Order: sequence, then structure tokens, then C-alpha cells
Amino acid sequence: MTTKALVGAPLGADMDGVYTGTTTNGQNAPAQLGTVVNGIDGTRYMLVQAGASLMASTKAPNAIAIDEDYQAQLMTTALAGAGHGLGFTPAAVIADNAFFWARIAGSNFNARVAASSSADTFLRTSATAGRLGTGSTASAVYFPAVLVTAASASTSAGNSVREVFMSQMVAVRMGGTGAAATLP
Repeated sequence: MTTKALVGAPLGADMDGVYTGTTTNGQNAPAQLGTVVNGIDGTRYMLVQAGASLMASTKAPNAIAIDEDYQAQLMTTALAGAGHGLGFTPAAVIADNAFFWARIAGSNFNARVAASSSADTFLRTSATAGRLGTGSTASAVYFPAVLVTAASASTSAGNSVREVFMSQMVAVRMGGTGAAATLP
């Protein structure tokens, strides 16, 4: 049973749970893929299926790209640029084809971020799949998500876990060829 207060959730929904899957088409999902559940604190979750192994440990949630079929992969600049939505995994081991509730909006949750990530600056894609940061990259895609506290520049900071505040709005590509484009 979940410890998070939910509105309109399927009976027995566990927002931190991971459910075994055997195919990539949603067969045997605990609810319809793409189902969105609202937490009373403004947090939103979406039921998705892992399109690859996403988490090998329970240390901290990774940023994920969610496609139109509700398949999730670790977030990259290429996937963000293709219009995939942003979400975060629960802090759990997530194998290929597993079902889970991805956090798609909210605050007071932790995520793994890149070293030297600033507070109060829009997070953007980084060179490491699954980790957002605030470093300058010409092709980065920016998201309406910020860190509450900055991540240090120390050697171990690439695994820094920081509190995130995230809105469910569009991403924007900055730099590159031509003017900035708003993505769906």
C-alpha cells in the first residue's frame, strides 16, 4: 500500500512499486498505460513501462524520457529533442519491461543530477543518460524543473542526489541551428 495520498488512483496503486512485465506492449500492466494519478500535494504520476533497464540500484531516481506509447528510457538530449516527456523513476530497481509510476510533476522529491548543478536554474539534458544538470551545452533541452540545493563539483557529485521541483510544461531547445524551438 502506498504512503502517498492520492486522488483517483486505481485501488491498491503503489507509487513506489515496480511490477514485472514480459512484453513491451503493456500486457499484464496493473492499469492502463498512460493513466495519470494526482497526489494531493500537486504531484502527478503516470503509469509507464520500461523500454530498457532503467535502475540497477535503489540509490536515487533517474530522469526518464516517456514516449507516445508510454515506454520509458533514460533521458538523453536526442530523446528530449524528439519530444519525449520528462519523468522520474521511483528509487527502485527497474528492469526492462517493468511497469512503474513515473513522477511527472511535483516537489519534495530527490533525483540524481550531474556534478556542479546550480539551484534555481532550469535543469537540462546532460552528457550522461538519465541525469539532468545545469551545465552549458549548445544542444541541451531545458525542462521546467529546478534543484532546491546546488550539487557540488566534487568527484562523487555525478551521483549527487538533490531535491527537485518540477512543473509539467513544455521543454525548450536552446542554441543549435536557428532560433529556439518549443517542443511538444
